[in-house]
Amino acid sequence: MNTKEDNIVKIAKALSDKTRIRILKEIAGKGSISCKDAEKVVGLSQPTVSHHLKVLADAGLLNTVKEGRHVIMSVNKKTLKVFNLMITDSIKGK
Repeated sequence: MNTKEDNIVKIAKALSDKTRIRILKEIAGKGSISCKDAEKVVGLSQPTVSHHLKVLADAGLLNTVKEGRHVIMSVNKKTLKVFNLMITDSIKGK
């Protein structure tokens, strides 16, 4: 069973990498991108980018939709909002 603290840690770990932050910012700016587009943004190999995308998706930070052979990703704004609330509540001692 995941606690509130477990969720905070999982999301914080996903956000603790500069490459993942760059990818997330790019997706937020464009609304959605494909995995191939994410490779171009960071200039890293496909396996490395796939790993970063998986970490973001596993933390609930990305929505993914399969369109044919492509996966299209968008930012899960609900997760970011909940994360913000969890951090705020944690600081306030709730």
